[in-house]
Amino acid sequence: MLLKTEHFNSVLVVMLPTDIDAANAARVGEELIARATHAVSCLVVDLSETRYLDSAGLDMLFRLRARMHQRRKRVHLAVPPDSPLRRLLEIVSADAADLPVHAGVEEAVRAGTAELRVRRD
Repeated sequence: MLLKTEHFNSVLVVMLPTDIDAANAARVGEELIARATHAVSCLVVDLSETRYLDSAGLDMLFRLRARMHQRRKRVHLAVPPDSPLRRLLEIVSADAADLPVHAGVEEAVRAGTAELRVRRD
């Protein structure tokens, strides 16, 4: 599976597919972890094009957060306010589970970059 990526210094942005379900969630999660190399301090998961996320997809996001935390790296989610996923992430308390949700990629990158500055100081 080829996921689109962009680098902003040590912040990696990865755009996820339209549907994430039991058929592809494990593969997506493995690819996200593989892309989070030592040079990446923060991973922004761009869900702006994702319209469907089932329980396997949610589980993948929470496992990703845990794996990245073990590596001392952060995960931020970019989910537009009008996305059907926004309410789902509120219900599962993604923010409270240390999986911050932002309105867009730029906002998520800014937050990730700000965290990196704080850690260095």
